Amino acid sequence: MAPQPDRELAEARAAIDRGDTRAALKRLERARRGYLKQHDADGLEHLLLLADVLDPTDERTRIGRDNLVYAVKQNLRLESRRGAQRASQPWVDPYPDLAAPSEHTGIAFTRGVKLAIAIGAAVGAAALVGIVVALFLFSPNRNVTVRIVNDTPSEVRVNGCDDPSCAGEDWMQADLAPGTSTDRSVASDDLLDTFRFDRGDTAFCLPLRVHDAFVRYGSDTSVILVGRLSRATRCPGTTILPGAANETGL
Repeated sequence: MAPQPDRELAEARAAIDRGDTRAALKRLERARRGYLKQHDADGLEHLLLLADVLDPTDERTRIGRDNLVYAVKQNLRLESRRGAQRASQPWVDPYPDLAAPSEHTGIAFTRGVKLAIAIGAAVGAAALVGIVVALFLFSPNRNVTVRIVNDTPSEVRVNGCDDPSCAGEDWMQADLAPGTSTDRSVASDDLLDTFRFDRGDTAFCLPLRVHDAFVRYGSDTSVILVGRLSRATRCPGTTILPGAANETGL
């Protein structure tokens, strides 16, 4: 998670200004993790505005942007639920129709208008620097175990990607023979953790919806979430809801 999300947000805007969409996606994902760690809903809202400014030039960056928007909206749902609990009020889902990333269409803003919105969002983000919000009523982020299983007939080297488009640095690496697996501890609030491997000249990605699975299995930190490499598709991949080890027999 990014320790300085405001700086990552500024770097993302600079990358957008110079037309480097992949670098912008990487910075926005780091900022998302940072704002999520700080429970900063306003910061997450600014990410949605900047994501709207992105102008993907290929399918990979388009899907990466869609995955980012999906993750941010899930984070905002989580923060709104926490706010409702703190205020002892009924929770109203801000995105009741939210679905896993697929084909999306958005409001057709001109690029000039989008840039103006992004500049205003960055100014607003800067104004928030220095504000300390005490959230002692909430539990700290917890980790959950993700088990990556090589159920393919070939030995592969698996990398954990740092952003949804797999354009950034890798945070894990493991060589898996057929029939073997590896366990990794990840934050239970992670909306998407992507695992990548190569087969010949083709890159395959397995984006796992960690938080959705964590909630589905009772928010139990002892659960082991299982991702099978056989379900990976050509990068950036199709999002997958991992199963639980006790249900899959692994």
